[in-house]
Amino acid sequence: MVTTADRPGAARTEVVRLPGGGSLWVVRAEGGVRDAEHPALRAVARSGPEHDAAVLDLALVPLVTAPGVRALVHHAHDLTERGSSLLVATDDPRTRDRLTADTTLTVVPTVAAAAAACGAPDTTPPAPGLDPASDSGNSPSRGRTDGADPELARLRQEVRHLRARARTHPLVSRAQGILEERYRLPDERAAFALLEASSQRFNVRLRTLASAVVTVPRPRSPDHEWFPRRERQAPPALAFQPGLRAATANTSEVLSAVLRRSMEITDATMGNVQLVDPVTGDLRLEKHHGLDDDFVDFFDRVSHEGTACALAAEHLARVTVTDVATDAAFTESARKAILATGSRGCHSTPLLAPRGRVEGMVSTHHERPVHALSAAQARALDEIGDQAGRWLEWYQRTVVLDALEHLHFTGSTWG
Repeated sequence: MVTTADRPGAARTEVVRLPGGGSLWVVRAEGGVRDAEHPALRAVARSGPEHDAAVLDLALVPLVTAPGVRALVHHAHDLTERGSSLLVATDDPRTRDRLTADTTLTVVPTVAAAAAACGAPDTTPPAPGLDPASDSGNSPSRGRTDGADPELARLRQEVRHLRARARTHPLVSRAQGILEERYRLPDERAAFALLEASSQRFNVRLRTLASAVVTVPRPRSPDHEWFPRRERQAPPALAFQPGLRAATANTSEVLSAVLRRSMEITDATMGNVQLVDPVTGDLRLEKHHGLDDDFVDFFDRVSHEGTACALAAEHLARVTVTDVATDAAFTESARKAILATGSRGCHSTPLLAPRGRVEGMVSTHHERPVHALSAAQARALDEIGDQAGRWLEWYQRTVVLDALEHLHFTGSTWG
């Protein structure tokens, strides 16, 4: 029988941004820590000079052997020589006693306690009209768009619609031009009809299909399959959302489930999900809840810096911002947009494909500054990120390619 202590070791990393500046490199360990080969210890060693300290969370570790303790001490000394430090988080009395006996290891009960010990006190007052202690949770921005002026609301909705069309139209037009030239179609309307037919048949969004036409290498010729000898894989399970059938779900259903479950785990009232745009590499807003129109407009597309989600994509790890008002991760314009919607803290978790490629991001937003997540919350969010990331990769390699193959066949036989 294989016990929890005998399971292979695993490690998950995240970054906790501290109020007033600085950050912690957090490594969540699983499985028994028996020696220096545990993945969590190798992950601890990756803590860089940009982090104030590394924190090894042992909340899900059932056993730390004497060789494991010696390995921890070695890493603690190594980090000290590099100008950093190692804190070990555990609330298990036996593990704590083993770690503190005849060692210089610093032990704290939780990652949140480590963040509290390392973080500077928050002395920054909230922005005017954004009192985090308020029970209303309303911001001036929310009040502006709640329908007090129906004409203004209508105009704002029209502007958002026009912006969305302006962003999508060039991509679709580019795909139309490619198809028109490739299949010698009579005009752009025929190219659009080709796109639309495959989009509807395979329930793939037109924008997604147009992106694939633009980014996927072209077929060898009209007389050959676009993807010969392609191996079809079974869809990965979406265990975080019972009842959601992975084989027949569409992207909208999966992302809605990702957002809903992530908000439940973190007890959040606001949140959003983004996908990586295959053409630009930006994070593109796909789903949101509880966020006002100004937030949605501002963060419709996020580039590679100036936000927590961009930082999470860079680290390939979740980023927790304990207090938006004081965190240097944001540009000033991004900070104002987040505070105006009523958010003071956030957790941004990447949706990761198996080889570490970011497929998207789910972020939960909170009306007050947040603490570091518990080990159970962190594991649950990581599982959502892993399952959704694998499914999104499968969807692109299976359903979207099926739609392209159908489009190719139809285009090759046009007329």
